[in-house]
This record gives sequence, structure tokens and C-alpha cells, in this order.
Amino acid sequence: MKNHIIYTYITLLICSSVIAQEKNHKVVFMEEYFNEYITAAKANNENLKDLYLEKVRTPIFNKFFMKSEYAPFVYEDLARPSLDISYLQKTLEGITSNKKQIEKKILKALEKSNKLLKNDGITVYVLPPSSELQMMSEDMNGVFGFTAGSKQILINIDTTVNGWEETLSYAIAHEYNHTYWTKENLAGITKWTLLDYLVFEGRGDYFAKLLYPKVETKWTEALTKEKKQALWKNLQPHLDSQDFAFQAEVIFGSDRFPMWGGYSLGYDIVHSGLSKDTSIKPELWINYSSEKILGSSHYHNE
Repeated sequence: MKNHIIYTYITLLICSSVIAQEKNHKVVFMEEYFNEYITAAKANNENLKDLYLEKVRTPIFNKFFMKSEYAPFVYEDLARPSLDISYLQKTLEGITSNKKQIEKKILKALEKSNKLLKNDGITVYVLPPSSELQMMSEDMNGVFGFTAGSKQILINIDTTVNGWEETLSYAIAHEYNHTYWTKENLAGITKWTLLDYLVFEGRGDYFAKLLYPKVETKWTEALTKEKKQALWKNLQPHLDSQDFAFQAEVIFGSDRFPMWGGYSLGYDIVHSGLSKDTSIKPELWINYSSEKILGSSHYHNE
């Protein structure tokens, strides 16, 4: 009887620990801000951009992200207004009707990621995508994320796009990787180069593919082998560039660079640099320098 009581007590302790761990991460839905904006926009739509900044960007940023490690970037990211009210309403309705599924998938992906890289207390903020980014949303299966810092992730979801469910889990893993890297490495960074950005995104996709290998990712496969080699040759003289505007052009694409080119190239660099020895744990390779990963890849000395 005594042994049974002890066993029951230990079991309760373990269960309590698991429950606490699951509740350690949070999901915050931001519909109220966007619904308030929609109401105000319908009453007065003369200057939707200013109205959006007043009702959405400013209150969200001030309440949640002022002290985030990447606060300036969050501020800019939230500045993209949703001027297409009907599109905004449609995406909000999709989030609301799928709220339980979204929350479940996010928490499951966080816990799955946490088994490989320990970073407790992550909060994920769920928002609808800006109408300005509707095309990008469709290209990314209705989901794209943004890491605000070591403990915060913003995730934009359009449930009308096929494949959003699987991509949501993948995107959380990708951004989770960024949060862990930020926690472990940001304080020691003295500069941020194009190579750093390429490897940063490549690490995120490499980690996410370890957990969700079957998810299709157009951004990591945007370039053929020949086009990756051509882009690499073009970028080699600029790998030390600290011009963030230039870096963003490379990563996302522009008139000068192919769409998603930086994501494809960055993933290829990391994949070829790390896949030679898959026994190395993520908690080790995530802290490798960009130069170390490049040196182990097939791009070294090309």
C-alpha cells in the first residue's frame, strides 16, 4: 500500500511537470486589434494607413514588443497596412474558425522543437497577413513568421491557402530556431553580414526540415543548381556587406536578385555544411559561426 501511494505521488509529480511544461509556451491571438481597425475603417475610410497604424501597429508594438531584441524590425514589419478590408475580414474569420487547431499545432511544434533545443517560455502571436503580402502568403502556403526576439514569434496565417496546416508547424520550428540562436548568440554579435543572414535563414530551414521533412518549401527550392552557383558567384565579393537593405534584397529577391534566392542559397550552404555528419546535435551546430558552416560546405573555395 505504501509503495502504491509513493508511485501515485511520483506519477502526479511527473504529470504536473508535463502540464506545466506545456503551459510554459503561450499563443496569443490578436484579432481584437484588427476587428477594431475594421470597425473604424468602415466608419471612416479616408486614410486607412494612418488608421491602421493607430489601431493596430502602435498598440500592438507598445504592449508586446517594445523590449524585444529585434524591436526596430518588428516596428517596421507591423507597419505594413491591411488596406484590403474584405481580405482582412476573410483571413480573420479563417483564424477565428480554426483557433483551436492553430493553437494545438503551434504548441505541439514548440514542444517538438524544445526537445532538440531548450528554450522555455516562448510566446507566439497570431496575426492575419497584410494585404500587401498576399502574394507572398500564397507562395508560402499561407503562413510566414517573424522572430521578435529570444522569447517571441509573430506568425501570419491565411487559412484559405492550401497546405497552411503543415506549413504552420514547419514555420514555428523555423522561427523557434531563430529564438534559440538569439538567446545564445545575439549578445556577442558585433556585426551582421550578408553571410550571417544567409546562414541564419539556412539554419532555420535546416532545423525545421529535421522535424518536418515532408513539408514542401518553395523558398528553399527556388533556384536550380546552376542558378545557385550563379548567385553565389555574384555574392562572393559582398559576403561581408553590412548593408541590411542589400541583404534583404538578396534574401527575399528584388529587381536585381531572384525571388527567395537567399533562402535557397542559405539553405544549401547549411545543408551541405552540416549533413556530412548528422550525429552533431543542433545545440552544437546552431552556435557554429557562419564562416565555420561555409567552410564545411561545398561552397568553400568555389
